[in-house]
Amino acid sequence: MSWIIKSLVAIGIASTGAAAKAEIVNDGSLNQAKGTFIREYDNALAPLQFVKFCMNNGSECAADSAERTLPSGERAMSMLREVNSAVNASITPMQKSTNPMVARWTIAPSAGDCNDYAVTKRHQLIEMGWPSSALRLAVVLTNGGQGHLVLVARLADGDFVLDNLSASVRPWNAAEYEWISMQSAGNPRFWVAIGEHGERLRATRLAMLRTVQ
Repeated sequence: MSWIIKSLVAIGIASTGAAAKAEIVNDGSLNQAKGTFIREYDNALAPLQFVKFCMNNGSECAADSAERTLPSGERAMSMLREVNSAVNASITPMQKSTNPMVARWTIAPSAGDCNDYAVTKRHQLIEMGWPSSALRLAVVLTNGGQGHLVLVARLADGDFVLDNLSASVRPWNAAEYEWISMQSAGNPRFWVAIGEHGERLRATRLAMLRTVQ
């Protein structure tokens, strides 16, 4: 249970319960973003709500026990669009507490926030045969500085985002978010720092080590 102790940190993911809004990603931006992946850096503490979610839903946080094959090409994108659309439509947006001590992530509730949308999409895709290592929850900050949870699907040609705030499945860098942390592909119970945030964090840690030396 050491991973739980290491992960006990209150990273508040605000309830972004706004209704999913339609967004159009033109072919140009999609092609420009293809072939790109989110940069990963050092280990990061998992959100406290995620730790609680794993304690109550152990199978959702377990690594694959058997080898699974990632769907290929347009079939994979079709499945992502189907799940993103279906889950966005099935859950009524609801403002929930952002207090990490009382907040709770729920799979397939009738009403919920961004966290519930994200874990539900991941659950459904894994049930459809996707490997868990390709489906990673990620913490981001919106343009307004609000914490938000999305699901990142890693395909052969890049990382794509399933988001309750978008009707489109978008390349990760077409979503104008600040990327903070994400589940590790090696072990879904652990998280890594990502994007420019992860780069800054690593630079700070290296600077501190040099100072100590």
